[in-house]
Amino acid sequence: MNKISRRTFIKKSIQFSAGLSILNTFSSGFNPVFAESEKEEEKKEKLAKYVFNFSSPYFTSKAKTTPHAHLEIKTLIEKYTHNKIYVKIYDGGVKGIGTSLANSVKFGVSQGALISVANLVPMIPEVDILNIPFWSSNENEYIRLFNSQEWQNHVLSKMMKYKLKVLFPYVVGARTATSTKIYGKLIKTPKDFEGVKFRIPGSKSLAVFYKLVKAKPQNIAWKLCARTARRGRYDALDPSVIGLYAGPEGLNRELGVISEIELVHDGWVAIGNTNFIDSLDAGTRRQFFDAFKEIQTVQVKSYHQAKNYCSQEFNKLGVKIYTPTSLEKEVLAKSFGHTNPEWDEVKKRLLGDNGMNIFDQFYKVAKG
Repeated sequence: MNKISRRTFIKKSIQFSAGLSILNTFSSGFNPVFAESEKEEEKKEKLAKYVFNFSSPYFTSKAKTTPHAHLEIKTLIEKYTHNKIYVKIYDGGVKGIGTSLANSVKFGVSQGALISVANLVPMIPEVDILNIPFWSSNENEYIRLFNSQEWQNHVLSKMMKYKLKVLFPYVVGARTATSTKIYGKLIKTPKDFEGVKFRIPGSKSLAVFYKLVKAKPQNIAWKLCARTARRGRYDALDPSVIGLYAGPEGLNRELGVISEIELVHDGWVAIGNTNFIDSLDAGTRRQFFDAFKEIQTVQVKSYHQAKNYCSQEFNKLGVKIYTPTSLEKEVLAKSFGHTNPEWDEVKKRLLGDNGMNIFDQFYKVAKG
């Protein structure tokens, strides 16, 4: 980290973790062990000019396997703004999950939140262009795209009418082709997809992909994936390595082979309420956005650490992780990627009559 020492960051992170432990474990009582840190936090909040309530569906205690950056968001925003902004983290979905969490920020219940990009699609359908396969799936492509003026002009600007703004894109890895333990086969070639019962997310664009590969899509709620895998209801699913490991009800124990085909980025974003942002004085607003530049850098490092840990744990569970060769990825991309004519109509539907040209702009930016 370039503007805060590692020792100071760790110290503040420990203090923050203690504070969250109080909130999560002793919400209706008093625990004298954490009395000092509680008092420090209360004092900081009283002295602050603004309060930024940041909500997340993930538990802060799961930072080892889920790179949610809760600690970084709190510590660095307070550091950069010289404690003018006090940050409260509401984790574990207490302020909602998914679309309800996006609405929480839209209506100012939360000033910021971590959500899946998919949760923006009901408001901004253009976002689903990310789910055309094999063009913006790796972390560098994803970040370049989100930080580009082209993406801002044609997609992110449409969030303003909902009082929402993307604060930074999270890196959590690309979607895979992962077989269940019962099915157990490696999926790496076009033929491997044929007839496979795939549990798929709600994206219309990904539905086109699974039609192209002649798979058999299965609409199964995420929370039911582990138990339905045990019953053989589907053969394969596509979350990132991190998503698979952190999945509900011990999903990581129901998997056979993970194939890192880098289908699309399994994207998250941090969003903020524009009324809150506009309420900040000019200097504090600048410091607020500067903090998020460093938060993004640290979050990418957290992602790599989390992915390495999850991969090691999968190895212990006997779950194989296969990395396709460049040639194998190229075959998939040429067969089913953005150059396939089937995607032309999708580009126009999502981006308008000039959608083909706009997509080409996105592609060039993502590829650098």
